[in-house]
Amino acid sequence: MGSSESNLSNTGSSTQNKKQDQAVAVGAAAAAALVGWGLTKLASGSGSQEKMMKAPGRDYRMPRKEFETSPADYFRDLRKK
Repeated sequence: MGSSESNLSNTGSSTQNKKQDQAVAVGAAAAAALVGWGLTKLASGSGSQEKMMKAPGRDYRMPRKEFETSPADYFRDLRKK
């Protein structure tokens, strides 16, 4: 095997190592982005979004749970205003 053949095999190996290094870097960046996104979702609490509804007799949206707890109280308070 001549010196030129030896250099060719080293060059090919070097190129393959660079591609592997790039793949690892891209994978690490993707993993970091995914972890960051998950932490953001966890911190904001948007994983369990509250159901909303149009407020009866009013022109805005309100949490459905707030109304379903006691519709009679809601309408009684609505008439007081």
